[in-house]
Formats: sequence, structure tokens, C-alpha cells
Amino acid sequence: MQENTSHTPRRWQRQPSTIRISLAMERDLLKADDSAITVDISPRGASVQTKLKLVLGDWVKISAQGEFTHAITALVVWVRKGESDHSTVAGLELF
Repeated sequence: MQENTSHTPRRWQRQPSTIRISLAMERDLLKADDSAITVDISPRGASVQTKLKLVLGDWVKISAQGEFTHAITALVVWVRKGESDHSTVAGLELF
């Protein structure tokens, strides 16, 4: 039996990039991480490392460090445990 190995190719190429960002939960802006960083970015998304405990489906605000007045809304589309016990790595789709 042949295995189905088809997958949807990425629409945008990811670029490795480490940028300091601020990340806040949309439902509670008091839950924020001003020490978050990007792992990679594309025109429609980013992978980020944060101290926030994100889960699939969370809505967050992402902005240049400390600039929530110009924040972009993003949806958490995947989550995994970071290299340390106190961090999360998440994929964000930007809107």
C-alpha cells in the first residue's frame, strides 16, 4: 500500500530572524511578555519564543518591544515546549 505523503506547501518562505518583541494575550493584555523573541518570520506569520503559556487557538497581540499601540493581531496555530521548562515556542498567523 502506498503511503499518502502529500502535503500543502508553505505559501511564504520563512526567514530565520531573532527580533525582540512584546507579546500579550488579546483577552487579557495584563498577561504580557516583553522579553519574547521571534525565531523566524514570513509575510503572514512568525514563530516566537515566549514565557506566556500559549495554547492552540489563542489570540495574541504582537508588536515591537513595548509598543502595544501599534500591535498586530495573531492567531496561535501551533505550540510546543521551548528548550527551557519556562518557555513556549508557538507559530503565529498574522492578521
